[in-house]
Amino acid sequence: MRLLTVAAALLLSLYSLAQTAGQPNQPAFNFGQSYDGVMVQNISFVGIPDPNSGSLMKIIPQKPGEPLDRERVRESIRVLYATGRFADIRGEIDRLSGGPVLLEFVLTPNYFVGEVRAEGAAARPTANQIVNASKLQLGEVLAPEKIERALTNIRQLMEQEGYYHSEIQEQEKTHTDTQQVDVLFNIRPGEHARVGQVLVTGNPGYSQGQIQDIAKIHPGDEVSVQLLSRALDRLQKKYQKHSRLLAQVTIAKRVYRPSLNRVDYTFNIDPGPRVYIDTEGFKISRGVLKKNVPVYEENAVDDDLLNEGRRNLISYLQKRGYFDAKVTFRKISNSSNEFRVLYVIDPDGRHRLVRLEIIGNKYFTEEDLRERLQVQVAGKFLSHGRYSQDLLNRDVRDLQALYKDNGFEQAKVTSAVLDNYEGRENDLDVRISIEEGPQSKVLSLNIAGNQHIPEDQFPALNVVPGQPFSQAAIASDRDIVLNHYLNRGFPNATFEASASPPDEQNRIAVTYTVNEGDQVFVDRVIVSGLENTRPFVVQREIKMKPGDPLSQVKMLETQKNLYDLGIFSQVDTAVQNPDGSIRDKNMLIDVQEARRYTFNYGIGLEFQTGQPSIGTNQPLGSTGVSPRVSFGVTRLNLRGRNHTVSFKANVGRLQQRGLLSYDAPRWFNSPDWRLTFTTFYDNTVDVTTFTSQRLEGSAQAEQIVSRRADGSPSTLIDYKVTYRRVRASDIQISPNQVPILSLPTRVGIPSISLIRNRRDNDLDSTRGSYTTVDAGVADSHLASEVDFGRALIQNSTYYSFGKRGPAGKPYVFARSTRIGIEAPFGNTFMPFPGEKCESGAAGEPTCLPLAERFFSGGGNSHRGFGLNQAGPRDPFSGFPLGGTALFLNNLELRFPASTLPFVQDNISFVIFHDAGNVFTNSHELFHNLLRWSQKNSGLCAQDSSALQCNYSYISHALGVGVRYKTPIGPVRFDFGYNLNPPAFPSCQSSPRNPSQPVSSFCSSADSTAPFFVPQKASHFNIYFSIGQTF
Repeated sequence: MRLLTVAAALLLSLYSLAQTAGQPNQPAFNFGQSYDGVMVQNISFVGIPDPNSGSLMKIIPQKPGEPLDRERVRESIRVLYATGRFADIRGEIDRLSGGPVLLEFVLTPNYFVGEVRAEGAAARPTANQIVNASKLQLGEVLAPEKIERALTNIRQLMEQEGYYHSEIQEQEKTHTDTQQVDVLFNIRPGEHARVGQVLVTGNPGYSQGQIQDIAKIHPGDEVSVQLLSRALDRLQKKYQKHSRLLAQVTIAKRVYRPSLNRVDYTFNIDPGPRVYIDTEGFKISRGVLKKNVPVYEENAVDDDLLNEGRRNLISYLQKRGYFDAKVTFRKISNSSNEFRVLYVIDPDGRHRLVRLEIIGNKYFTEEDLRERLQVQVAGKFLSHGRYSQDLLNRDVRDLQALYKDNGFEQAKVTSAVLDNYEGRENDLDVRISIEEGPQSKVLSLNIAGNQHIPEDQFPALNVVPGQPFSQAAIASDRDIVLNHYLNRGFPNATFEASASPPDEQNRIAVTYTVNEGDQVFVDRVIVSGLENTRPFVVQREIKMKPGDPLSQVKMLETQKNLYDLGIFSQVDTAVQNPDGSIRDKNMLIDVQEARRYTFNYGIGLEFQTGQPSIGTNQPLGSTGVSPRVSFGVTRLNLRGRNHTVSFKANVGRLQQRGLLSYDAPRWFNSPDWRLTFTTFYDNTVDVTTFTSQRLEGSAQAEQIVSRRADGSPSTLIDYKVTYRRVRASDIQISPNQVPILSLPTRVGIPSISLIRNRRDNDLDSTRGSYTTVDAGVADSHLASEVDFGRALIQNSTYYSFGKRGPAGKPYVFARSTRIGIEAPFGNTFMPFPGEKCESGAAGEPTCLPLAERFFSGGGNSHRGFGLNQAGPRDPFSGFPLGGTALFLNNLELRFPASTLPFVQDNISFVIFHDAGNVFTNSHELFHNLLRWSQKNSGLCAQDSSALQCNYSYISHALGVGVRYKTPIGPVRFDFGYNLNPPAFPSCQSSPRNPSQPVSSFCSSADSTAPFFVPQKASHFNIYFSIGQTF
């Protein structure tokens, strides 16, 4: 029973805390001397949930079971306030009768910014623009003045976009358990204001109506930021176009008339004088002047800009061989309305850089140093070389920095230029002289102050005993060490480096001193913003859990993982109460779910030789463009998971496809498994031989077996079961094969694929390897109407070698080999060209369907053939038949990019050799791998022996290609020349010459094509695509 209660005013505000901090001897509270030293029986925290009391008890100096000490209580209040979690703290003391005291801290918590959303926004400003205008940051302390500032900013934004009558209501939802506050701004835009009067002051030189037309701003237009910025930009460009480079266009006044909801604008225009920039002594195009003289960009004319233009013009001339060019300028003011700048150019003869010497280098080879130089000797692509004094000075600085980074602190690099080299007029010799001096090396590295992280857990550092000493390596180590500490929960760690004077052997002892500071841990992980997504979908992507050190890297990884799910349009991560001194802090994750339905569409084209032309008797196809149109709709976040249902359609001359798929990542809740169901209808002109209509359904499980260091898949296995029904139509082969090949065919085939990817860059590989193995079996026991086994193996390797080019890339030798084998069994067989195909009735042999055979030829396979033109052909029509065996070997030598005018270093070249073919069966493949020419090609030129025409040989093609670098991969142009294209028979509706008789061989097969016309595949083929060939 309490006999006496004493309430001691322990109220502590910001003001009183500041006073106490300034006067440490004055207590922040006062209680009677009789309670000083009395035992504290219990300490409680009022105003917060009980689970949070334990962490606070650990940090306060005053403990239960110890005597009450005024200094400890005051320090406890200061510590509690320093955590940043409380806006107000009040202490109360209750004393039991004649006994110990009870100490209570009454806490008024701070609340922190959680979700910030905007609803009811118009198209512009968008909801995200409104949220950004509020300037409320996730995790910061939420104060009334910040809300007022946010409302003011949003009103200004709405007015700028023309909403002067907007209503903004702010709502808050408080979460006491997390001390988070969600803020919602309800926007009622109101009526959109329109442009009223558009007035013009100054001396514009145009009428008011003309100004409105130029700026494209008229009375009645809807007010917006975009409207005004574009109007100012159009006016500025109009004056610049007429040489008014100093024109000043501003909005002098804007007046809002509430009664009419109109905004009147007054443009103040000072056109300034006409500025003419010309050259004398050397003709330079207007475009080059605009690019090199910054007056055009800055809309100002002063000596600094004109001098910069002078230096740029000198550099421009020097790069074109005028190495001794001199440029001066003078300003001529003819009248108040005209200002002229004349650049006087003395080119002084055109030079060639014929020699570049590097002397004095011992530590680095000359080749290593030349790779770093921008100055280049004259060659095939640079007829005068690449030289300017600026480039040479830059090369000298870069080489000197290179030496210093490798321990040569006293290194000196100088340059000299000799004209009329070896008596040849205007030939230039550039000599770069290097004085290396002594090299300093690291004697030892000592790390001090690392109390929580032992030295053996440090990441690899650049400063290593025995290696060259450099300040650049120390600066790099500083970033490495501090980032390592930051990611281990030490946000306030500091780093200092010191180095001893060099000893007699130029060895330097290096010491790193680390001041770790306090370590911060994760208290709770708080996720907000989920509406349709199930929480576990987010939780499994979070890289930190309560009790872990607070790591910036893991926060970024978490953010990246959540973005990679594809179901969130925005992911923000932050630390709650970032400025507080508390040891355990909450990690905040705020997500915004993306629209669950997305639509996409596109149009493209394909250009190459050998494209099908159904309805015409052209066995080699045609050369042309095939347009493609695509449309798709995707449903994200199905059933609250990161599962996706999508429909895609492609329509073009070669393919019309509709596809419906269901994608379920993290099958079995594992990041290494993915399940996909797919069904599609496909109408494809696979080759000129036929058009296939395919209805297919498949189930595929993908397993990631191993990953690279960056987490991307390295080895995958695909388990797949496919059922498809195929019908071939528009068949351009012998009529005696039409009945079976045009019948619908049902194929059921389970398959397994192994993919091993060790390339350094999937889009433009320079080293590594890529291997795929695909195998499957179609069997009547699996509801298949045909029986065959299929295996396709591809291996690609990439080797870089030689001197690096100006773009920093080496030569690359790339190789790709493909071998495919199909083995029909049971009642299924592969007919030879011209062999009769039976009906396939029950118990009778049936042909392997066209759609299941191998085909080759085109920009992504054998570039000696048109699209799918390789292999056996029908002896009557001449169209490709495909086969059950495939061999293809591609070799490419990829040259490093060269710096060329206009395209810079974006162009590179390749030379290639493709060898391979499609064979009727594997026996033909293995027995003809060394055959380089078609066997007895003369048999193909006579109708009496057309059935004996043999296509079993390796066809070779040589060619060159051009690659243009783009952000999505290289754009590719390839020109292939087939060294030994095949001859083949064909029957045509028109004779080769008027006197040619009708062939009984042809007329017996098709009366509409009675003339025998032997043909030969084209030597030349052209391809255009995106990405490397392999």
